[in-house]
Amino acid sequence: MKRLFSLIVILSAAAIAAMAQLTAAEAFINAPTSRFPLIQKMKRMDMVDYKNSGVDKPSDNLLGGKSKILSLTPEKIVVEVCEGGLSVTSISVDKSNRGDTVLIVTADVATPAPDGAVSFFTSDWKPLAGDIFNAPVTADWIKPQFKKQIREIENLLPFVLASYSYDPLDHTLTLTPSVKQYLPESDYDKVKEMLSDKLVYRWNGKKMVQLK
Repeated sequence: MKRLFSLIVILSAAAIAAMAQLTAAEAFINAPTSRFPLIQKMKRMDMVDYKNSGVDKPSDNLLGGKSKILSLTPEKIVVEVCEGGLSVTSISVDKSNRGDTVLIVTADVATPAPDGAVSFFTSDWKPLAGDIFNAPVTADWIKPQFKKQIREIENLLPFVLASYSYDPLDHTLTLTPSVKQYLPESDYDKVKEMLSDKLVYRWNGKKMVQLK
């Protein structure tokens, strides 16, 4: 019985150690098809091999286009799913959650201006539940000194598209607006000084908290 108990302890410790050592490349390769429907698992493996070998070679995706890894570190991988920056997804391995490993996934899609989103998963790709992050509305982008003009700004800019980028080393999510790329120039000139040039949030182990 003691031997059985010891074996269970050893196997549990090994499993925990394996989870702690999860890399962004491994998370990418083992991601469910729903996260990367255009890139089959074998293709993902090839893409990681190319990048690790220093070969800047794109791979065919299921739409007949090209996909490739733009950057790769143990903590983060950035994948151009559709060439030309039409669709870019990143996976960050964040180990700040009291020893737990969390996958933070950002995705930008050109609409035609970049429009982003962020999702949160366990190390085995189970969605994290709870009120983790609320995407900002126009009012959140307005600088404090212009809050009294919120109605005027919202009439010109009912929504704000933004690109999303996560840094797993300092646990920050940065949203950068792409307003200039889709708002008529005359309207943009009216609101550009009233909008923040970025919004930054920090992962505290449970949720994203906006930094002031």
